[in-house]
Amino acid sequence: MLKNILIINDFAYINGGAGKVAINSAIGLSRIGYNVTLFTAVGPIDESLKLTNVRVICLWQKDILSDSNRLRAVRQGIWNEYARKEFEKLLIGLNPQETIVHFHAWIKALSPALFKPIENLKFKLVITLHDYFLFCPNGGLFNYQNLKICNIKASSVGCLLCNCDVRSYPQKIWRYLRQMVQWKFVKSIKNINIIYISKLNREVSYPYLKDISNKWYFVQNPIDINHRAVVDVRNNEKYLFIARLSSEKGIGLFCKAMRDLHLKGCVLGDGYLKDRLQKEYPEIEFKGWVSGKEKDELIMQGKALVFPSLWYEGAPLTIVEMKSYGIPCIVPDKCSASEEIIDGKTGFIFKSGVLTSLEDAIMKYEKVDRNIMQKNIIEDFNPGKYMLVNHCRRLLDVYSDILSGC
Repeated sequence: MLKNILIINDFAYINGGAGKVAINSAIGLSRIGYNVTLFTAVGPIDESLKLTNVRVICLWQKDILSDSNRLRAVRQGIWNEYARKEFEKLLIGLNPQETIVHFHAWIKALSPALFKPIENLKFKLVITLHDYFLFCPNGGLFNYQNLKICNIKASSVGCLLCNCDVRSYPQKIWRYLRQMVQWKFVKSIKNINIIYISKLNREVSYPYLKDISNKWYFVQNPIDINHRAVVDVRNNEKYLFIARLSSEKGIGLFCKAMRDLHLKGCVLGDGYLKDRLQKEYPEIEFKGWVSGKEKDELIMQGKALVFPSLWYEGAPLTIVEMKSYGIPCIVPDKCSASEEIIDGKTGFIFKSGVLTSLEDAIMKYEKVDRNIMQKNIIEDFNPGKYMLVNHCRRLLDVYSDILSGC
């Protein structure tokens, strides 16, 4: 019988989609009455956790990108021995027949070292595929040099020889080494269970993981839903971009389309490309990361969301959030965002990475009856499927199935 749930996440605070799901699910599961432990490396501890029954273990380490001691970062990224020891201590005090270990994110601080005690102590493991780090060295099946989806088999010799890294080829070699270390321990674990978050997510992952896992479960990510009135987009003029400002998110494509079509763009997000893009596209508003009332006010000014992500993004939360506002979305075909859109009825789908296709989709939207499109969005949208309580119920079904050995 399930009593204990261990949730593994690099950060003790929300720093992105995976962290948000990990922390919110920890809170939701603890409210139901389970003993939930969140095992993390990097602080501070999120405020949302402080008034809950979630036991938070934070090792107060630096993530490997932020650590100024680069030699330590190189070593820790491949094998975080301190994290392994502390995780093993935690596991030793628990009964494997009453415990589920659920991995969300571990690459940026905790490292693959955590897989070793799971096999040694025979605990049941489930991994949510928020990205592709389980089998791809750079985690995205994406070539950051040519900004295209990578067609080379991940972790193959061809993969080693390909300079796809966002930083440098030596960094790629280091990532490849980390992948080899990780795979050694992952493949030794019996009966790894996989949670996928979209059809595309499973489709691209299954060929790599089919030999180590025969249990695959779909679990819908919980998403913050707008419960206020929908946005009246009829007189709005601003196309919204809401994401991290990094190359794989397609921010360059968005900016080019806004300039080419002489349309108003508003960017909500931050990242290493922000300063350069602000100088290059002064006509576009760059608001940085926003939240709460400020974010809500900017969304209320939106005409549509343009989501031009270039990689196999697993389940972008922003699309559902915009649907809850009744805001149409323009999304690429090689991204699971397209699974949330009925082309021509609740938004438009364009050919991934192709500027002319994006611009064509935007111009179609310019000519559409937006009242009808909003009506279609409202009729198609089911907020209940994205609620945290339903996410937690589904997780409990998955955990029960895993522990029962069915």
